[in-house]
Amino acid sequence: MSSVREPIKVTSIDKKNRIINAGLEAFSIEGYYNTTTAKIAKRANVSTGIVYSYFKDKKDILIYAVKRYFETLYLPIENKLKNTNQPFDLRLLVNDIINISSEKHEEEKALHEEMVAMSHLDDDVHHIFMEGENKITDEIINFLENNNIIFNNMKEKVHMAYNLIENYCHEEIFHKHEYINYNIFKNLVIDSILNLLQI
Repeated sequence: MSSVREPIKVTSIDKKNRIINAGLEAFSIEGYYNTTTAKIAKRANVSTGIVYSYFKDKKDILIYAVKRYFETLYLPIENKLKNTNQPFDLRLLVNDIINISSEKHEEEKALHEEMVAMSHLDDDVHHIFMEGENKITDEIINFLENNNIIFNNMKEKVHMAYNLIENYCHEEIFHKHEYINYNIFKNLVIDSILNLLQI
């Protein structure tokens, strides 16, 4: 039987959250493979034994950390959709979602690179990435349907649209080609998305 426990007390929940956040910081700064459980414990200001009372191992912390990372990445987009009411300008909404996504990529630049790298190396992390993409795709589809914006092949087209936004963010934040005018590039991405959605 596992000795790992799920915290109930507020202080215990706080401690577990501190360990997850410390893991995120450590993975961002040192990378997953250069991070040890002891380093995470030190960042969280707890003993290594306390870490093992909440998590099986470093990989377990990584899984929780990846899920937390996706919450911070997708929650602002979900909130934007929930707080957008009719009438709205879809072009402006897509522009706002691109800006939100770019801002989160910039804030978590090093962490994002590490998480993406781990998604290619670890099947469990890859699965969380797939679940995250499915979730945001479904959120966008629900928003569109609730606003009577319905078209053929919605799942495929919305998934493609979201990937256009992700690719734009990666280009703007990570690649930064000198010959690219990013205002033009962003407008081309928005045009492509609206055309893709046939709107």
